[in-house]
Formats: sequence, C-alpha cells, structure tokens
Amino acid sequence: MITIHIDQNDPALLSVSFPKDNLGNELISQVPGRRFSYTRQGWTVPNTRESVVKIGKLFGKAYCRFDEAVVRLYKPTVTPSEVDQATNPVWPPKNAATPTVMTDQRWSFRNVPSVPEHDHHPVIVAVSELLRTQQYSYRTYKNYKQALVSLISYVGDEPLDSLTKAQYQRYLLFLVDKKRYSPATVNVHINAWKFYQEKILQRDKAQYGLTYPRQPEKLPTVYSTTEIKAIFRETTSLKYRTLFQLVYATGLRLSEAARLRKTDLDRNRRLINVRGGKGKKDRVVMLSGKLEALLDTYLSKYQPASYVFEGDRPNEPILNRTIQVVYSQSVHAARITKQGGIHALRHSFATHMLEAGYDIRYIQKLLGHASLTTTERYTHVTADKISTLRSPLDYL
Repeated sequence: MITIHIDQNDPALLSVSFPKDNLGNELISQVPGRRFSYTRQGWTVPNTRESVVKIGKLFGKAYCRFDEAVVRLYKPTVTPSEVDQATNPVWPPKNAATPTVMTDQRWSFRNVPSVPEHDHHPVIVAVSELLRTQQYSYRTYKNYKQALVSLISYVGDEPLDSLTKAQYQRYLLFLVDKKRYSPATVNVHINAWKFYQEKILQRDKAQYGLTYPRQPEKLPTVYSTTEIKAIFRETTSLKYRTLFQLVYATGLRLSEAARLRKTDLDRNRRLINVRGGKGKKDRVVMLSGKLEALLDTYLSKYQPASYVFEGDRPNEPILNRTIQVVYSQSVHAARITKQGGIHALRHSFATHMLEAGYDIRYIQKLLGHASLTTTERYTHVTADKISTLRSPLDYL
C-alpha cells in the first residue's frame, strides 16, 4: 500500500510513501518532477492532477490510499462514500495477484498495508479503549482516531495535553488553509479534540471549548417520480432493483437496508423492524402491500439464508460499496445528472411524503432523526407549493 497526501511543509507538493522496495522506486521514478526527500524519508511529486493520475496508473489504484484533502482538491463533487473508499481502501485489494515468494522485494508494497505508526501512542490507546468501552460506532472510532493521528503528526514531539486552545485553533486554520478540509471534516476534528479533553483529561469546557465552523446550507438531492421510475427501469438486476425500491419505499439508510434480516419483516403487523440504526437505535417503518409483493418475488428467486440481501457468501450481508457501484451505474444509464448517491432515494422518500401531506413528525420517526430540525430541511425542497407560485415576470 502507498499513501499520498499534501506535504505539510509545501502544499505545492504531494508526499508519497510506501514500504522500501525496488519496484516502488522504479515506478515512482516515472512520475515527472519526483524527488526523494531525506528529511521526509520519502518521495515528493508536484501537487497536480497529472501526478495523481500517473501514480494511480503506475501503482494501481487499488494499492493507493489518498488523503481526504487530495481527493477533495481534485474532485470537488466527491461523495462521502467515495471519500471513504479513497482514504480507506479495501485491504487486501480484490483480485490481487499473489507473489510466489513473500520476501521478494518486487512485491513488498503490494503485500504490506499502510503502517499504523501511531497505534501505540498513549493518546490513541486511551481514546481508542474508551470509545470501545463505551461502544461507540466503528465510524466514530475511525474518524476520531484519524483526527487525533493528524494532530499528533502536526505537533510532532509536543505532548497533546499541553496544547493550548490558541495552538489548537492555529491547527484548525492549517486544516482549512493548507489541507483544504470541508467544514464537516473540521467538525470531526473538533469533536475528537473535545472527546479527548473532556473524557480523557477530564477538563472543564472553558479550557477546550471551540466554536464550530459555519456549515453550508445545502439542499438534499431529490428526484422526481419520473427520475425514480427511470432508475428502477435501468436496474436490470432484480436483486438491486428490489433493494433500491425498498430504500425509496421506507427511507432506510444504505447500511440499514444492507443489513436487513428476513426475520425483521413483520408481515402480521405490516412493519419492518430496523435494528441498530444510526446511534444504535431501533425503529419501525411501514411494510406496504406493494413492497411486500416486490420482496416476495425477490425472495422466492434468490432464497437468501439470513439477510434479505446477501453477498457472495451465504449468511453475510451485501457490501455497501457493491450497492453504491450498481446504483451509480443505474443512475448513469437513466441519464440523470443530479449529484448524489443512493442516499438521494432516502431524501426523495422524505420529500415526497411531505408533498403527500403526511405529518412531519411521522416522517421524523420513519427516518430515525433524533431532532425534528433535521427533518425540517425537507420542507425547503418540497415542490408542490413552490411550483404553484407565480413569478413577477408572469404579470408583465
């Protein structure tokens, strides 16, 4: 595995690191403008799109782990799932060739994952243990760990417990100006810092309290009913078409749909039990007659063992990434240019329910939102009232 990130000393450069081996040095030498830095103990290349593309082609994209700032710099419209795929690639890569001799130096970067050099740092150990003890989600654990590792790399040998609020604010400025992180990503870093200060160091909020950056008020992507029909029509696989229809019919999140079990279908009460949703909260959604018929057709053909939608192996849920790839292909085939992944079906569910006149509090419960404020953003994209308004131009 090789890692590519914006150089901390010179944002005009990208730092490229990989295990020492002859093949890696041979490949990186083909990138124009590359230089070996003895102070960094690694390679640098120009921070350009051409360098990123060249590295991906030479080393193989499956073996590259890109820093989030690099991904967002060269793909501003990137989705959260694409960021996660680029920053945390599957290891080992699928269909990876197996070397005949494991000690062969020409294979080392293809057989060694990125080194978690900070895993034994006392701050990382303390935070990781507490997160696991309090049973935080894996995503929270991963995000907080990455945020604190980034901070440790930035401050160097200076201990984190002696870092002042002013020093941490300068670090946030570095994340914004140099790393070009989005407000949402900066929020994750602040939350990780607050968790460390409050839970590990047991400090008062006055010592570490920070103001969150302003978030852009973006409207969720919502499809028209015509566009949704087109997506279903272009999804040729019964399995994935049924999954997409389930998401639109119930507003389930991707992970909730992927991990839905056959025993979660309560046919007598006409309900679907959603187990361990976001925040580890259970809830129920409706099982309509049409959706039940679609599921029956699918189940009779595929006959999954445990989960409603299983992957290549029985009794294992389908991978989120597999669903996302198929969904992207269906949207492209339907010639829909709106930005947004499969989560747009959930947005469309909420918006269309509001347009149909359902109480927003029912929709809040169906979506699993803890706060009504989160659900209220869908009131800004309902088209039934706005489309009936007359523009001043109409009166001219």
